[in-house]
Amino acid sequence: DEISASLATRWPDAAPTVVDLYDPAVTAERSIRRARAHVPPPPDAVVGRHGQLPVPSDSQDAVFLAFAVHELRHPTQRQALFAELRRILRPGGRVVLVEHCRDAANIAAYGPGAWHFYPRREWLRLAGTAGLRQVAERTMTPFVRALVLQR
Repeated sequence: DEISASLATRWPDAAPTVVDLYDPAVTAERSIRRARAHVPPPPDAVVGRHGQLPVPSDSQDAVFLAFAVHELRHPTQRQALFAELRRILRPGGRVVLVEHCRDAANIAAYGPGAWHFYPRREWLRLAGTAGLRQVAERTMTPFVRALVLQR
């Protein structure tokens, strides 16, 4: 969780729910296990799964996904997550997805490791399949992109 503290500072009156999507049966990479041992989820995080978020339908104004969704390695897992995002968003609610994309800059920086990331078109495909539309996009660094998707 690289953004909860920043979001809390920016929106101190918000009532955030941090959902921990880690499932050792789904995400088996050693790097993820090491990262979790080094920085565990916040104590108030609730456990969720990519196809079952523990959040009521039509209840969220915004959902922030930062540097995590690319760890869902199977297309059906990503599709299930995006369907859940659509379910939990209020009409007009937004998803802010921050990720490295598989593009020229990341390939130059990470070499073959860039294939761990997904191309921008995959994020837009998932959004479209789930009934979300892109309303904004920002290149945050030459390597990081933010997509804003709206229900």
